[in-house]
Amino acid sequence: MRTSSKTLLPAAALAAAVLFSPSHAADESKALDDGRLDPSWFGAAVEFRTTPTIDYLWAKPGFSCKGKVLRIEPWPDPVFVGRERRGRDAAKAFQLAEGMPMRLRTVLRHVLKGFSEVASEGGDLVLSGRLVDYVSKGTMGKSPPQATWDMRITDAKTGELLVALHHRRLMSISTVEERIDMWLEEFGEALKSDLALANPS
Repeated sequence: MRTSSKTLLPAAALAAAVLFSPSHAADESKALDDGRLDPSWFGAAVEFRTTPTIDYLWAKPGFSCKGKVLRIEPWPDPVFVGRERRGRDAAKAFQLAEGMPMRLRTVLRHVLKGFSEVASEGGDLVLSGRLVDYVSKGTMGKSPPQATWDMRITDAKTGELLVALHHRRLMSISTVEERIDMWLEEFGEALKSDLALANPS
């Protein structure tokens, strides 16, 4: 579990972001999440913060989806940002990416009931995402499967970026799908608190 820290992504560093902690700067050659996080996909310079629930998170101050309709967009084919994976891993990544919009709609509709509406068309806010890495168990099962994704929420009318996040989920104990659903429930609860963990007072 990562401890809370702060990562600044100035506009000039979008192509090669580096991680800074409050106490010291990390190796400047080390990209965020070992290269899995590509800041340019979010389309704006943002200041990511690491949190216990979401590995890398930014939310515009004052963000809230309360009383709004959140549209879940289809996900594109996976993009292996860090490095290419084996054929079986790529196949699983395509399967997960195809199913993520439905998983998001199903889980968030339940968690956000009475707080905001989740839809597949229209809406005030747009949630889009992509899978950027998947690796199955290592040799002899010594390392657990891992799935990594990016998600962003934008204003449906203006396209303004409101939320940016990057998360890597270890898939030990339960199935891949069960672990993703568990995290989506945590994400939904974080949305109900207006992603306050991104801007702690």
